[in-house]
Amino acid sequence: MKAIIIDDELLALEALKNDLQRYCPNVSVMAAVRDSKEGLMAIRKLKPDIVFLDVAMPWMNGFEMLELLPAIDFSLIIISAHEEYAARAFRACAIDYLLKPIVISELMEAVAKVETHNGHKSQDDRIVTLLQAFNKRENRKITIPVKEGYEFLEPDNMVCLKADGAYTNIMLLEGRNLLVSKSIGELMELLPQEDFTRIHHSTVVNQRYITHFIRADGGYVQLVNGERLMVSKSRRDHILHQLGLK
Repeated sequence: MKAIIIDDELLALEALKNDLQRYCPNVSVMAAVRDSKEGLMAIRKLKPDIVFLDVAMPWMNGFEMLELLPAIDFSLIIISAHEEYAARAFRACAIDYLLKPIVISELMEAVAKVETHNGHKSQDDRIVTLLQAFNKRENRKITIPVKEGYEFLEPDNMVCLKADGAYTNIMLLEGRNLLVSKSIGELMELLPQEDFTRIHHSTVVNQRYITHFIRADGGYVQLVNGERLMVSKSRRDHILHQLGLK
């Protein structure tokens, strides 16, 4: 069976590729790419039997990529670092998913299931249901009090949040900073927990926009805008797990 892996995390991508080669000899990895644009091109060119797809990728996530395909004529296996969201969304739609870090026995079971069903057509309705559920989630906006009244923000446009006393400074994707009269704890209750994580008592980041983890001086994350933010020692292991590095 021909397979494509789409995952922006290099270490996770290489680990899955090696595991497939070692434990699933019936699967041939035709391409392993790190963003959704390359993933679309690979799918159209190589016509795989299986696609291993990461959910959370910057700029265009896995679900958004699926919506650009005229037809989903392959078996889909989601790979995710977010256990709570995976359990809720993927199990509800009966889509196979693998939780990072991937367990070999679960990988082999997912591949065997694809072989047993000998095809993908039974997944079509489930994938449509999954995309619909995702879109409902994505359309949620949070209400932020500002000087002139209220601003409605999409969580995907929020790169990071920094506590400033009783206020919070929100860095938006377009480069604008917004100082709001809500504590960082209050805002965390409004944000999707599968995307936002606290890296320090005063800092919350949107994991979609983390581009690097730097080990120096205890650990830093680097965001898409180049900014580096310190990771507290107490949260280091959790962050590494969330990023699929542990």
